[in-house]
Amino acid sequence: MKNSPLWRVVDNESGAEALVRTPAEVVAFVNSRLDTDEDDESFSVIEVGTFVPKPLGVITAWAARQDDERTDGRTAPIRIRPVVADGAIDQCDDVVLWGDVHVTWDHDRYIVNGPDGFDYSEADGAAELSEMLKEYADDYEYVEPETSDADARPSQGEMIRYCAQEYSSRFGSLDDDAQLWFAATRITLALWRNTPVENWHAGRSPLHDGTMMRINAATTRLVRAMLSLDHVDWVAMGLAIVNPSRVLPTGQSVLELGLACHNPDDPAHDNDPCDDLAEMAQKAIGWGRAYRLHERELGVRTLIESFCVFDEGWFGAPGWGLIVDRFVAAVDDREHAHWRGQREKPWFDEWFTNPPGDIADHAELRRLLLSGPDLLSEAAAEWCVNGAIGYVCRDEHANGCPRCDIPPTTETPS
Repeated sequence: MKNSPLWRVVDNESGAEALVRTPAEVVAFVNSRLDTDEDDESFSVIEVGTFVPKPLGVITAWAARQDDERTDGRTAPIRIRPVVADGAIDQCDDVVLWGDVHVTWDHDRYIVNGPDGFDYSEADGAAELSEMLKEYADDYEYVEPETSDADARPSQGEMIRYCAQEYSSRFGSLDDDAQLWFAATRITLALWRNTPVENWHAGRSPLHDGTMMRINAATTRLVRAMLSLDHVDWVAMGLAIVNPSRVLPTGQSVLELGLACHNPDDPAHDNDPCDDLAEMAQKAIGWGRAYRLHERELGVRTLIESFCVFDEGWFGAPGWGLIVDRFVAAVDDREHAHWRGQREKPWFDEWFTNPPGDIADHAELRRLLLSGPDLLSEAAAEWCVNGAIGYVCRDEHANGCPRCDIPPTTETPS
């Protein structure tokens, strides 16, 4: 019933209001307010027309068309700042075009505020809004910033081609599924891990290392589900990653996690997580729009390969299986070289001999880690992090390894 008529029901005394679609919803709203005398006109009902979508989706679709029509290889100059709170009547997506034109939403119409901040226009639907934005776009003049030859850097397209070549030389034997998982780890790093989320995690924070491992793995899994070697909706994927309502393995939404880490008295955690998420969404949309154009120019396979240059040792990366095998070997053997420097520490005996019950069976621990750390319990994930799973030796041991007490191989003279 997305396009069914709407009415605004207003409590004339307090100004409280609700948007409703049925008489029953009107009655429910009225009954939720104070009792009134029979003859009082305490409520008013105003028809406000049909529901129109929030501007974020309309603007991103419009921007995609603009991007496709450009011939200079750039995205149209549009910034998008979604408001992260959702559900309340007076909150909506605020879209900023060219730094001085704002589009907001009032359920039955779009409001476009011009550069002077006072003049505004209204559009009753996406088609009318698109025409209005086209007029602004036609009047907008992009000025190329001046740069010297010394400042010249490879274009993003050139870097994508170079990284794809590097992938072929380093990891070219991966099958398609492994390649997509590998790319998912790198995209997660860029749009999730290396963002304000890392600031939420830093220092004294309720977002502990084990939790971070679990939510990173869950995000990698989400990205992998949206990747394909046929076509990728890059903008949708970026927004899915930073979606404030996305539920994490902890049971919290992304926004709830940010609010839990927020501490206005701690300079390391005093940023408003709503602002952080808006910044992340703006970056994700800009990133996604750029990759839409690159996919059209270079093909999706080249883009996927360009992500797969550095193995961070995450779940989904080529080296994850080796890390899991060596960690499980270490928890099976107190004398394993992995524990050098740890065996004598006061916490080690308790840690080594009392793993959480759900991973006391080391075969089950291995299965869960290979399936994804997001499947671990909170206690199990923290136990693995405390056991330095992130610092397992990843050397191939082809020529021995002093760290693992493996002597170098000696070649027999011919």
